[in-house]
Amino acid sequence: MSSAPAGPRCPRCHRPLAAWRLNHCIYCGESFPADLKQGHEAPDALKWVERPALPAEVSKKLEMMKVVPSQAPRKSRSFMAIAGLVSIPIFGAIFYLTYKMLRQLSPTSSLLVLVGGIGVVAYLAWIFNKARKSG
Repeated sequence: MSSAPAGPRCPRCHRPLAAWRLNHCIYCGESFPADLKQGHEAPDALKWVERPALPAEVSKKLEMMKVVPSQAPRKSRSFMAIAGLVSIPIFGAIFYLTYKMLRQLSPTSSLLVLVGGIGVVAYLAWIFNKARKSG
């Protein structure tokens, strides 16, 4: 008596077929001859199983879920709007005050701070605008 499963085996590595629907061995890659699976029945897991019918109430609810959008609460955009409205003027004021202080010491450095500040404020405005549109 043999405990090996009755079924086709790979011609090269002699392992049982692990993927019935493929035309090659998943272990060694050997292509199967056309007549290898003939005379053997497909595994039970691949056979069609009749499922019981759904109750009418459940099937109606499933159909409604396909048609009617869910009434899930939307994410609040107020946090992003408040953060944008608060942070942009704050950063603008910080860079302007830094520019005013440096203008007396070094005009060149003050212009660099002003240009950098404009860039940072513009970047913040772009990020908050993008978050508002996608949000």
